[in-house]
Amino acid sequence: MKETTHDTFWKKHTDKVGIAGSVFAALCCLGFPALISIVSAVGLGFVINDAVLIPLLVIFLVLTLSGLYAGVRHHKRWLAFVVGAVSAMVLFISIVLAFSKPVAYLGIGGLIAASVLNVWLRANRKITAGTS
Repeated sequence: MKETTHDTFWKKHTDKVGIAGSVFAALCCLGFPALISIVSAVGLGFVINDAVLIPLLVIFLVLTLSGLYAGVRHHKRWLAFVVGAVSAMVLFISIVLAFSKPVAYLGIGGLIAASVLNVWLRANRKITAGTS
């Protein structure tokens, strides 16, 4: 079965879309003033509600982890997935169970680092695959 451009896009970018959504939901939960203002200004103030944001955060964290797992299947390295999984747990726990802004920001930073690492591992695999 031939892969379409659509399939290839989602295989390469699912983690990035998931992380962008996770960061958005987390920053809204944390009450990040600039984001809250923008969301309200565009008429999406109803989104700034924990009943909406927590499920949205969970969905995007799952999307992030599935994208990082797709990366593992591509480059055969677990480091980005492990960093992403630990960061996702830290972020979720810090927002839902033990509200702690510094720990939540640490989780957000870890998710971004996992995505950057995943991109680097994908690019590095292409380089090493091309030389062998």
